[in-house]
Amino acid sequence: MRFRLFTLAFAGAAAALTATTSLVPGFSLAYSSPQLHIALDTATALISFLVAYLVYGRFRERKRLDDLMLASALALIASTSLVFSAVPHTVPAEGARNFSVWASVGGAVLGALTLALAAFAPSTRVSSPRRATVIAALCCVGALIATASVVGVFADGIDPEIPLALSPDATHRPILLGHHFLLGTQIVGVLLFIAAALGFIQRGERDNDELMRWFAAGAALSAFARFNYFLFPSLYSDWVFTGDFLRLGFCLLLLAGAAREIGSYWRRLASMAVLEERRRIARELHDGVAQELAYIVAESSGTLAAAAERALDESRRAIAALTRPVDEPLEVALVQAAEEVAGRVGVQLRIDVGRGARVSPDEREALIRIVREAITNAGRHGGAENVSVELSNGNGTLLRIVDDGSGFNPRRTRVGGFGLVSMRERTEALGGRFKLFSGAGEGTRIEVRLP
Repeated sequence: MRFRLFTLAFAGAAAALTATTSLVPGFSLAYSSPQLHIALDTATALISFLVAYLVYGRFRERKRLDDLMLASALALIASTSLVFSAVPHTVPAEGARNFSVWASVGGAVLGALTLALAAFAPSTRVSSPRRATVIAALCCVGALIATASVVGVFADGIDPEIPLALSPDATHRPILLGHHFLLGTQIVGVLLFIAAALGFIQRGERDNDELMRWFAAGAALSAFARFNYFLFPSLYSDWVFTGDFLRLGFCLLLLAGAAREIGSYWRRLASMAVLEERRRIARELHDGVAQELAYIVAESSGTLAAAAERALDESRRAIAALTRPVDEPLEVALVQAAEEVAGRVGVQLRIDVGRGARVSPDEREALIRIVREAITNAGRHGGAENVSVELSNGNGTLLRIVDDGSGFNPRRTRVGGFGLVSMRERTEALGGRFKLFSGAGEGTRIEVRLP
């Protein structure tokens, strides 16, 4: 839904701007500047090439056909703006304007068609990315050469029937001016960009792809840009008008989407680097400290063995924390930690954990450590056979751990004393409440409530 609303917001703004400049007397965004036309064409080309390169990088990573087609569409749009529009405007040769107009019309239709096809292309993986890239590049080059050849042979002598100096304010707007074929291609462009916008919305919602949201909005602006070129063909005159500003908006949306995509890429790269370093530290702990502590536990007895066993447990907890994904849901991490400890101390586990609990990283780590400590105490010190773990996330977060062990009098014994103190301190440090219920032969119940 957010993809649709985002696109509709830009489409609504473009529609309001079109209606205002076309129907409100005295309101005008017209500006006479051939140089500004060249600057807009060049900007369109450079931004489209940049985004095409970014999308091609996605294709190299994911090897999906829709990414390759999208990169090809952007390359066609960029090449059309640069080769058929910006460059001919700088060449004052006879016949250059006719060639520029008709070649840019043909290239624009090709680019819009390829963009619409890319929006609906299947996300199948390409078996040979290098071969597919070569084929796509040859198709793009061939399409541009074919367009230039057809224009050079058949259309170069056809007058587009658009006076360069005609101002949008010369008569009442709109001004439907130009060769009938040129006007027809603008309507075709409108339909193709509308189709592309709908396809990008569908693709974005299907893949939850943030970049497609910007492409959908950009395609919507391009549709209105083509409609404005139908109302007044400023693209082929000395005047910059509403359609040109909407085309600039298309470029800016692509640039914004590319910037966000690059930012997301760097964040993923940083997260991967952090995860790899965490795994490296976990390997060092497992192969070093944990192995030595395991040897001490096996070869010692009494107080030293107990201390070494506690240290071994701590090292295992650290290894488990380091190897867990940083964005792993709390319920998944909690279940894994509980099952791992229950299997080691030999108790039967019953877990009832609600999904979607939202806690801070510190709360997450504290809850996992409390669960591990409570199950360890129940199995080793309480002789429990069954342990129940419940987590609910309604009015705050409530964690309850109940065992059927021998129990104890919390006021008169220090069994598991340090672990209990640690659990209480962790809870209270986070602004929560820690409750302990136990008695001789009655088992133990621990409740942790966080705000």
